[in-house]
Amino acid sequence: MRNKSAWFELPSGAMGLVLGIAASLALGSSFSTASADENSIRIGMLESLTGGAAPYGVPGARGTILAFEEANAAGGIEIGGKKVKLEVVGGELGSDGGLDPAKAIATLKKLVYDDQVLMVKGPTTSTIAEATFNYLRELDSDGNGLVVHSSSAGAPGLGEISKWGFRNSFAESYALGFLAENVATQTGAKTAGIYHLTDNPYFPAISELMKNELTKRGVEVKAVVTGLSKDSDFSRQVNELRSVDPDIVYVSADNQRGIGFMKEAYRRGLKPDVFVGGISQLVPDTIKSGGKATVGMVMVGSYDDKGKSIVEFGKKFKDRWGDDINLFSVNGYEAGQLIIAALKMSGIENSKESLQADRAKLRQAYEKVSIESISGYSVSFNDVHDTPKAGVILTIKDGAFGAWTPGQ
Repeated sequence: MRNKSAWFELPSGAMGLVLGIAASLALGSSFSTASADENSIRIGMLESLTGGAAPYGVPGARGTILAFEEANAAGGIEIGGKKVKLEVVGGELGSDGGLDPAKAIATLKKLVYDDQVLMVKGPTTSTIAEATFNYLRELDSDGNGLVVHSSSAGAPGLGEISKWGFRNSFAESYALGFLAENVATQTGAKTAGIYHLTDNPYFPAISELMKNELTKRGVEVKAVVTGLSKDSDFSRQVNELRSVDPDIVYVSADNQRGIGFMKEAYRRGLKPDVFVGGISQLVPDTIKSGGKATVGMVMVGSYDDKGKSIVEFGKKFKDRWGDDINLFSVNGYEAGQLIIAALKMSGIENSKESLQADRAKLRQAYEKVSIESISGYSVSFNDVHDTPKAGVILTIKDGAFGAWTPGQ
């Protein structure tokens, strides 16, 4: 049986067209003009480029595209004895999956049947990934199975839905024990409170896991308060938590609600020993918009920002896109590396006639692929198609995410 404990969840707008094309040409690649007739491998991109998940989807798409551009600048990938380049179908960042599962599935159908892509990178959120991975079973039964690879959807169990669904997301559930152990030990906490959203299935699931991990370590969860993704007033939740005076407050919400809650907590004087955020807070807006209210908040991330490979990647990403890296851009780049490595070992023919056979060959390569990631891990897919990582505990200090040193 597959392990049921699998899975995490967890913008700046796209660069202008002129800058995008200039940078792309500088790397020797132009996704907008490539075609199958020019010896390219067609790949669909289905990230949330607009709406509330864009802070995760945009950097995820950009990271993957940067990996593809580097491969293309080096001449492409050798398939059947000749070099071919990687083409992302659609706009500069591919297709917008948005936040509507029905829209995402309609876009996936177009990529599969009309655009004839070999595989799809995305989607961004767990809600859309769940719907998409379920739809993969229908595609498989119709003889049109293809790999769909998310680098950000983190809800537990997604990889068990279809043999065609894969994730290299930083699955928060794998790291919660590590996070709870360190926070409880370092702070000596005895009590905790939890705030989570209820209208996204990811947040209740991950909050229940965190509650269990804290309880195992002798920390009593004295209050669990909830809200909705449309909330703009967090006074009720903050007041309920203040009434139990917890040593730890765990915040499991999307980025905007997390920031809103932290600002209200700051205003009303809710002062636990430590605020612990979910990975949805690991984006620059938490620091920019949260200001003083989010300083000292800790969360578990997938990499050490001082690592040599991460520093080098940060420079390349900044040069290409004008933005700093975050967990989602790193995972996106790692996904691009996994895709490239799987393609190299897949044995595909890359012809119109071989498309479905090539899709199946790529899926088989995914079962065996392994890379040394810039995050510092040897990365491969486990039996539920996840890439578990222990994580690094980070905090917000001096306007940046950095390693957590308790008491400082």
